[in-house]
Amino acid sequence: MNNKAPTDRKERILINIYGSSHGISMTALTIVAVLEILMLVYSVANSPMYGQYLWNYRTFYISLLTVALVYITLHNYVKRDIEHRYKILNYANPLCAVFFFAWSVGITYSDLLLANIWDPTVFMTFSLVVPLSFYLFPKVYAVIVILANALMIYITVNASSAIGPLINLSIFFIFQFVLGISFLRLKTKLAERIVIEHENADFDIMTGFANRRVYEEDMKRFLDEPLPENFSYIAIDINGLKDVNDHFGHDAGDRTIIGAAQCIAQCFGDRGTHYRIGGDEYVALITATQEELKELLRSFETIMNNWSDSSGSRLSMSYGYVCAADHPGSNITELAKMADERMYMAKVKYYQTKGTDRRRYVPKASC
Repeated sequence: MNNKAPTDRKERILINIYGSSHGISMTALTIVAVLEILMLVYSVANSPMYGQYLWNYRTFYISLLTVALVYITLHNYVKRDIEHRYKILNYANPLCAVFFFAWSVGITYSDLLLANIWDPTVFMTFSLVVPLSFYLFPKVYAVIVILANALMIYITVNASSAIGPLINLSIFFIFQFVLGISFLRLKTKLAERIVIEHENADFDIMTGFANRRVYEEDMKRFLDEPLPENFSYIAIDINGLKDVNDHFGHDAGDRTIIGAAQCIAQCFGDRGTHYRIGGDEYVALITATQEELKELLRSFETIMNNWSDSSGSRLSMSYGYVCAADHPGSNITELAKMADERMYMAKVKYYQTKGTDRRRYVPKASC
């Protein structure tokens, strides 16, 4: 139940990329598989044309068809539980990219042997298919493309004295490099933006605490699961935040909200999860023995009383807590209601001491 951001950001970006690229990957690989089947049929119908290189080409067609079918199967398997199994694609994608480039180099060179024509068109095409199909990270794609193109240029120089293919290949290399890198950077940036927006949806920007949406989701989860041993629900509310805003300004009010969160985190930091569920309302769900909880609350009051702002405002909070061990059989909703009532009673006492009417805080029932 510790407060922490969900898994590593790079990991979540990868998950988002793989999750969003399923459709186009399947389309690209399906097209590849269909083309290889057609080429196999073509090789059967025109076997004499291939001569001694017939099985060279059939090997190329069968190998690429196999990779496409394996990848489609793997991708569908990963899709079912992508958050836990996406790492398979961390290895599969670069390996497939290397294979596709090697395949295109091999078949281009075989065309030279078969027809004595040097046309790196197939290689150029696959150089663009790879990033569209597999969504590699830009740096990985750049390394693979540079190495593959260096090999292709070397073969071109040694296979033909014509300058045309070399110029075409060099131009296309620049084109594919810029287009491929730009496309992958755009895809990665989009994934990063989605991840950041998701983070902001889960965490309160001002305090870094989990927000009300996460709180409500966790409350539903606790209704379906047994409460942890030594579980406690603590409801916390800032006293006099309106007065701070009126006398010192809203900037001071914001600093008070942040200061309250800092006090909560400092005291209960490693004991559980903390939420900001309203403007000046917090909840801490922690695990601690009753003796530990009493010590934590004493520490909390000390930390709170020692806090002060540069504007001169002080910090006061009312809280109410309930231990699950004291109410066996009660669910999380019932504990929350009891903790809220105790917190409101503490607020009534605080404002009565201050001489301020807080009748709206009087609870409907005591406990």
